[in-house]
Amino acid sequence: MVIVEGPTDVRVLSRAFHDQDIAYFPASTRSLALEAAKQLAGWNQKSLACVVDRDFDYNVEEAERDVPSIHPYENADMEAMLSVSQAGVDLLLELGSTEKIEKLGGVKVIVRRLLEMLEPITRLRRANAENGWGLAFDQVDLGSKIDKKSMSLKLRPYCVALVEKSDSSPNASVLVEYASGIRQLSSEPKCPRGSKPYFRGRDFLTILGVALCGFCGSKRSQSVLLDNLEGALRLAGAYEIRVSRWGKELLELLDVAS
Repeated sequence: MVIVEGPTDVRVLSRAFHDQDIAYFPASTRSLALEAAKQLAGWNQKSLACVVDRDFDYNVEEAERDVPSIHPYENADMEAMLSVSQAGVDLLLELGSTEKIEKLGGVKVIVRRLLEMLEPITRLRRANAENGWGLAFDQVDLGSKIDKKSMSLKLRPYCVALVEKSDSSPNASVLVEYASGIRQLSSEPKCPRGSKPYFRGRDFLTILGVALCGFCGSKRSQSVLLDNLEGALRLAGAYEIRVSRWGKELLELLDVAS
């Protein structure tokens, strides 16, 4: 039995382990999934795993101390885990321009460039969790805050937009200082399993979508929408999940053969 956050997790995991007799139970939210895992562990339920996103707070880290069946995705979430796997590389190769990719130095160079753009956003997300600001990240179009010619994040305009969309945000200068590392976090966000750099998958895919429209590809923006890239990554990533160390450890928790 695997408790997950939502139907997307069910689709991807059932595709990855299609030949296993596993029952999936979407809990609707991460907090409900963690609570269900805790309760079932108290009942000594065997062959159980709870698969959730680690995100940018400390909730999963704290829950793991008491519930051994919790098995978070590597990195911040499923999409981030898949983005740093071969599935992420394949997605870029499939949708990008071979000529442009080669001219820029290859896939690894491009991916490293895109991941570097995520560093200030990751720091902002952790600062938001540590300070309880409630920043409305999902209401700001990250793609519109990227300089498409230089492929760089327009940090201050991005922070200003966050302030404008959020009810209890500090001023933009404070956000810029956290994002740029001038103000220190209580602890840097990291994956205990070693997946790095640490980031939200949807942030990476948003930046990739912009890059594919000129920097390393020739796509029209309508063809590389975030939802489309997410779907393609999940389809490509099912096999990667199955053969990964993470996937094998999930089966070990469930006490089934791989």
